[in-house]
Amino acid sequence: MNAICRQIVIWVLFLSVALPVLPLKMAMSEPLQISDLRSGQLDNASRLVIETSEPVPVRMLLLVDPHRLVIDFPESRWRVENQPISDALTAPLIKRYRYGVPAPNVSRLVFDLDGPAVPEQIFWLPPREGKHRLVIDVADRGETSFRLVARALLDNQKLNLPSSAAVSDNQAVSDNQVAQIAGVPVPIKRPPPPILSTTLTTAVASQSAQVYIPASRPAEPVLKGQKWVVFIDPGHGGKDPGAISLNGHKEKDIVLKAARELADQLEATGNVRVVLSRNADKFLHLRKRIELARHHQADIFISIHADAAPSKKARGVSVFTLSDTASDKEAALLASRENKADLIGGPDLGVTDPEITPALLGIFQREAMNQSSQLAQQLVDEFEGLPTLKRGHRFAGFAVLKSPDIPSVLIEMGFLTNLQDERNLINASYRKEIMRRVTKAVIAFLENNQDNSSANINIEQ
Repeated sequence: MNAICRQIVIWVLFLSVALPVLPLKMAMSEPLQISDLRSGQLDNASRLVIETSEPVPVRMLLLVDPHRLVIDFPESRWRVENQPISDALTAPLIKRYRYGVPAPNVSRLVFDLDGPAVPEQIFWLPPREGKHRLVIDVADRGETSFRLVARALLDNQKLNLPSSAAVSDNQAVSDNQVAQIAGVPVPIKRPPPPILSTTLTTAVASQSAQVYIPASRPAEPVLKGQKWVVFIDPGHGGKDPGAISLNGHKEKDIVLKAARELADQLEATGNVRVVLSRNADKFLHLRKRIELARHHQADIFISIHADAAPSKKARGVSVFTLSDTASDKEAALLASRENKADLIGGPDLGVTDPEITPALLGIFQREAMNQSSQLAQQLVDEFEGLPTLKRGHRFAGFAVLKSPDIPSVLIEMGFLTNLQDERNLINASYRKEIMRRVTKAVIAFLENNQDNSSANINIEQ
């Protein structure tokens, strides 16, 4: 799969969110009624609640320049009392809405977003007073997450999401809860690319129709000085020394020096802002490292390590990405060892996993793995000619690589249990050279990720 470009303009999501007794091609006795629309704040997201007379299949699009969320329903009627078909909304991330009929048998709600907000929760709530509620929680995770989610949803159009029959009553949301919970951060605006109009071949309510996606409207002024964010994670630290060589050199110290070198080289390009998971000798749980990267809306996550092996002959540079199945036994053992190191710090009680609807989490993770593999190959190509063995792209279940929406790689720079690799790793000139190659690969990946591509996308039932 090609890298997701910064100018991907649309993601399409087919939501099978109707009750089992309401198939997609049902013939409704009367048009759907939209009876209420409201928005509010959650701790780290904004929430939309759309009340309808029935739970129905919907289609969703996401457009940029400016960022917009589009929800298409089967033919419906606007029956929201004292609320016009176009107006402002007060929730952060969601500025305005408008309702219209773009094609026969299609009704559309368009929401103007204040940044690259993506859906993290989508579900139907149980009916209340005969009204069904479609709930969509959106959060700003940055442009890279936006593009990754766009491709993930485009490639996975049919999802089984919770419906009224599957969501328990304790998940019901009152009007007060929707309107009053505070705490959504102001999104970081980043330069949106220009886009071209795209035509979708789609079908709604059993009839095929050409749905035209409008061309871009004037974008907001681009702020100067905006940069890619690269999150660098020097492995281990504090009470966890990592691998230790026969001469007493500790992995945690070597990788911190390498991370600082990489940070200097990336920032010297003028195009990157670097965030380090640690810039001192301290311990961090693996999930905390992921949380920090997502908090800073990182475009790339790079974890830096030095390896160890029972055999002193083992040496060379490897690049790892996440996979449910390890590429080889050595990779499996390494991932197991790195994951167990997390237990040194005791139970991880301070960080929770990302709260994303499971059906969405799975496809987001798969696309993140695809993007990570592309970055890994870029790195492997750049490592050609290093004064050590090139062990290539490998994969295993590394917990630190499990960000659902950030391309993530783990670089093993060499083996501290091999005398030649050890000499290289403690040599500042060698670390500078390997990080020069990492810098070159990272910039190439980021630039390729924003290349222009436009296409006519066929959406099939």
